Amino acid sequence: MPTPLLELRHIHKSFTVSGPQHLGKRVQLPAVCDVSLQLERGKTLGLVGESGCGKSTISKLIMGLLTPDKGTVHYQGTCLSQLSPRQWRPYRRQIQMIFQDPYASLNPRMTVEQILSEPFIIHTRLNATERRKKVATLLDTVGLSSSFARRYPHEFSGGQRQRIGIARALALQPEIIIADEPVSALDLSIQAQIINLLDELQQEFALTYLFISHDLSVVEHLCDDIAVMYLGRLVESSEVDRFYQQPLHPYSEALLQALPVANPRRQRRSLPSGEIPSPLNPPTGCSFHPRCPYAIDICRQQSPPLQAHHEAGLAACHRCDELTLDGLTS
Repeated sequence: MPTPLLELRHIHKSFTVSGPQHLGKRVQLPAVCDVSLQLERGKTLGLVGESGCGKSTISKLIMGLLTPDKGTVHYQGTCLSQLSPRQWRPYRRQIQMIFQDPYASLNPRMTVEQILSEPFIIHTRLNATERRKKVATLLDTVGLSSSFARRYPHEFSGGQRQRIGIARALALQPEIIIADEPVSALDLSIQAQIINLLDELQQEFALTYLFISHDLSVVEHLCDDIAVMYLGRLVESSEVDRFYQQPLHPYSEALLQALPVANPRRQRRSLPSGEIPSPLNPPTGCSFHPRCPYAIDICRQQSPPLQAHHEAGLAACHRCDELTLDGLTS
C-alpha cells in the first residue's frame, strides 16, 4: 500500500457549550469521535453526511485552525498536530482550502489583485511586478480575465467569486486542497462549471482533494473514494464505484435512497424516520439504531467498530455481513 499523503489517526474533538437549556452549566459537545482518514496522492476523497455531522470540523483540524483533543494529523510523515504556529507556517503552502460561501470568504474591502497577492506577500519575496504577473496567470487558470484584477468582490457573480477563491487556493502551488462544500451555494448550472474546473485543475497540477459535501450526485462525479459520517463518527469508507453499487451501512443506503430518480415507478425502500439525535445525548450502542430499519438488540447495546466487510470497504454496522443493501440497484 502506498504511504498516504495525509492521514488522520483516531481524531477526537469536542466543544464547550453553555446556555439556558443547560441550566447555565458548561457541557462538552462531541463533534468528531475517533475518526481516521487517509488521503492518497492525486486522488479525491469525498467526505459526506448530513449537516452537523462533523465534516467542517475535520477540515479545520486538518488546516490547523483547531487542535484535536485526541489523535493526530500527519502530512508526509510529519505530525502537524504537535507543531507550533511558527512550525506550521511552511505547511500552509502545501495545504489550502476552498470555502463554501464565495460571498463571505473574500474580503469586500480588497481588490481581486490584493486578495490573490496576499499569499505571495506572506510566503514569498516576489516584488510587486512579479506578484501582478502571478495574479494574471492565476485568473487565466480559473477562466477569468486578467482585467478583473482591479475589481472588488461585489462586482462579481457567485460563480466568479468562487473561481477567485479557487485561484487563491492555487496561488502557492499546494499539494492538497480541502474543498468545503464549494458548490452548495451556487446555482445548478454554475455548479457544473465549478466541478469541471476542479476536475481539470486536478489533472493539470496533480492535486489531491478532500471534497466535503452533502450532495452525493456531485461526489459520484468527482471523487475516487468516499467516507460517510454520522453524528461525528465515520460509519463507512469505500471506493466510490462500489459504494454506489452496494452501500454497506444502512445510513449510506438511506442517503442514496434520498437521491432524486428519473423513473417515478422505480421501487424504493422506506427512508429512516425520526430526527438525528442530539450529540449531547447520543443513543446507546450504534448511534444510527433509533432510525435504522434493520436494528436488533445488539445494535442498541454495543457500538459497532469500523471494520472491513465483503472486501468492499469499511463499515461500522453489526449486521452488514448478513444484509444485502442493494436498494439503489434493485
